[in-house]
This record gives sequence, structure tokens and C-alpha cells, in this order.
Amino acid sequence: MDAGFAIPKEIESILNAMTDGVWVCDNTPKLIWINRACEALNDIRREEVLGRRVAELRENRNFDHDVTSLVMKRKESVVINQKVRSGRTLLVNGVPVFDEAGEIAYVVGTERDLTELNELRSELNETKELTKKINRELLALNIKELRPSGVVVSSEAMERVLDTALKVAGFDSAVLLSGPSGTGKSLIAKLIHQASPRRSKPFMSLNAGAIPPTLIEAELFGYAGGAFTGAAKEGKPGLLQAADGGTLFLDEVGELPPEVQVKLLTFLDTQRFIPVGDTKVRSVDVRLITATNRDLAAMVGEGTFREDLWFRLNVVPLAIPPLKERRDDIAPLVHSYLADLSKKHGVSKTISRHALNLLHKYDFSGNVRELFNILERSFVLSEGMSIDQGDLPAELQALTGMADGYGGSLKDALENFEGDFVRSAAAKCSRQVDLAARLGVSQPSVVRLLKKHRASLSKSE
Repeated sequence: MDAGFAIPKEIESILNAMTDGVWVCDNTPKLIWINRACEALNDIRREEVLGRRVAELRENRNFDHDVTSLVMKRKESVVINQKVRSGRTLLVNGVPVFDEAGEIAYVVGTERDLTELNELRSELNETKELTKKINRELLALNIKELRPSGVVVSSEAMERVLDTALKVAGFDSAVLLSGPSGTGKSLIAKLIHQASPRRSKPFMSLNAGAIPPTLIEAELFGYAGGAFTGAAKEGKPGLLQAADGGTLFLDEVGELPPEVQVKLLTFLDTQRFIPVGDTKVRSVDVRLITATNRDLAAMVGEGTFREDLWFRLNVVPLAIPPLKERRDDIAPLVHSYLADLSKKHGVSKTISRHALNLLHKYDFSGNVRELFNILERSFVLSEGMSIDQGDLPAELQALTGMADGYGGSLKDALENFEGDFVRSAAAKCSRQVDLAARLGVSQPSVVRLLKKHRASLSKSE
């Protein structure tokens, strides 16, 4: 120990009992005291290092960089990670001790071993990666098992949707599926039901947008005999009662009239309801899955959808992306649906690479539903055993020029594309009015476009 520095024996005994390393440097700076833990952590002996300057110890590679110099320079506490001669990584905290004149008299440091902590962190990261790998493999197995149910997934976006759907399937929490029309919301709802403990019970569905608002309440909650004009004398149970023990999928929930919204909220809170025109309360056990292609949050702001109902329905929100944002799903969907069509019609047909490329480039405004519509039309109308690009609708064939690339400026490319599009559409129409409808323009515009691009209408119907 340095001759000018002494610690009471009781304090020294306490410091030596600590598992953290403790050391003291003077303001020269020179190491003047260390505890036993510091000896062990650094693999040093106190008689070898006490009285030596910090710079000398650093040059001798006792540590890679020191905290003392930083404390002296900044005149404040400093924390660093330090690699020491023993091979350990230490978390070192240096604290200045000031004299009466406000100058630094000593720097006191504490050291804590991070080696085991870093090893544990590394092991934890490896475990997390292994868990992710296992989850990915389990998801792949689940996807494979669910293919017979019509679920075809290849893109990462839909894998995330499917993963969430399978996770929530085991719970009775309300799920709100959102996304454009034709993305497969009803299919995901069925998947959740099939993967849930309710799979052996009924799965019922109701599209609120396909039923007159005045009839939605009766369809959903049922009605008593003679409840309204045209009602059956014996009454009729609603879909909630029919789905008892199972799942009810309520599509286009944003179309529900205000009075039905109130009644549905009451049911969600109590699992009880009263049929239209009845006085008897019915109790059922039904899980509700809803879907919408509208912005319910905006509707809440506009006052057209109840905020409290939205909160009850939106427990687990699940957004299904449009097909143009998950193009990796197009090819698997095409092959799967062509297999279904071949089985249905007893004729086996495939699709050419060029036709598949065009489908991959097309932005399906109608999503999966539009894709299946195009495939079935092409399947039926194609003459060969393979659907080629010439068998696809004109709006897809017009993409051929884009796929091959146009030369010149952007303006030239757009002109060329417009010409190809108009000529292709004109070849399939015998009347200007039909071509106008197909292009979505007025008849005078059709006359101008035909003249501009030297296009001719088909001479046969």
C-alpha cells in the first residue's frame, strides 16, 4: 500500500469481502490500493502493481484502456468496458474524489465482470434464433397441412398473417380482419375456426353488405313468429343461435345499421340476445370474427360506427395485404387454382411461362378474386392444353410491351403502351360503344384513340 494512503482495517475488510473489484488511484495518476476481487478479476497481485502509474500499467497490457485518465480529463464519473490481462471483459466505473480546493485528489473505481453476462447474452441470442427457426419450420408445416383447406401462402407478408391467425386461433378473443375486397378474409376466418378448439362446432357466416339493412337484425338474431310482415309463423333462429358453440364470421361489419350495432355490442358483453319480436332472452357461446374493407377508425370519427363496438371488435386486428403487395403468392395461387379447375372440369391444363409472367406484373384491383376470375375465363376459352398470354384478357396482354420494354423517352413509352392497349382491346370489340365501355372512356374519346393509333374494330361480333 502507498505510504501516504491508508484505509481503516474495518473498511478494508468490508471492501475485500466484495465480489466487485475496487481500486483507488491518486491524481498523478498512480494506482495506490486494490481489493482482493480486483486481484482475481485482473489476474494480478497487489505487490506487483501498487505504486505504478496508470500509463505504465496500460503499456504493459494490464488493460486495453483506462477510465482514470477520462475521469481526470472530464472531472466527472465515467463508465467504460475494459478488456483486462485475464481475458475478462469488465464494466468499470470511475468516480472522482475532490479535495477542499475542488481539485481531484483520488479516482475510485469499481469493476464488475461482464464475461459471463456476455456469454449468457450470446447463448440467449442463439436460443432466440433457434426459437425463430423452430417457429418458421412449424409455420411451414402448418401451411403444408392447411393447403387442402385452400390456404396457399408463399410470401413473407402472408406468412406473418397466417402466423398471427394460428396464434390467435387458440383463444376466444375477437378478431377484426381488414383489407381490400377479394384478399381472402373469409378464408382466414375459416382457418382460424379450423385451428381452434371450436373446430368441431358450426362455422356460420353473414355478409352484412349483401343483405338489406332492414333484414340484417333478423338474420343475425332470429325472430319470433309474426314479428314482421312476411315473417314465418313459427319464427326462425338467427345465425348466432345456429353458431352456438362455434364461430360466427360477420363480413362487411361496417355496413351494420346503428340499431344492430347496439344490439351486437350488448351480445358481445353478455353472450345473450333477444330475437326480433320476442321477449325471451337467449344465451349462446359464440366466437365472433369480423371483417371489413372500410376504415372503421375513420367511420368512428365520422360518427357512423360506434366507438365502443369498434373497441370490442378490434381486440386482435389482422390486416391482409392486397395481392399486388405479395406477388410471391401469385404463382402458387395460379397453380393451385388450375389444379382445382382441371379436377372440376375433367380437363388438365397448365399455364405458359409468358402468361404467368404477365399475371405476375398485373396489379389486381380485385385481388385474389380477380385472379381466379381471369384464370377460370382463360381456362374455359383457351383452345390448347396450356394457357398462353394470348388467352389472357386484353388488359393483361397490353402489359407485354411493358414487359419487353419500350425504347425512347417515358412519353414515347406511354404512347406505345396506349397504342398497344387500344389496338388489343379494339380487336375484341365490333362496336365503338363496346370499346368505350371496355376502356372506360367516352365514345368521342374512342373515335379519337382509334384514329390516333390507326386501330380498327373487329369486323365480327
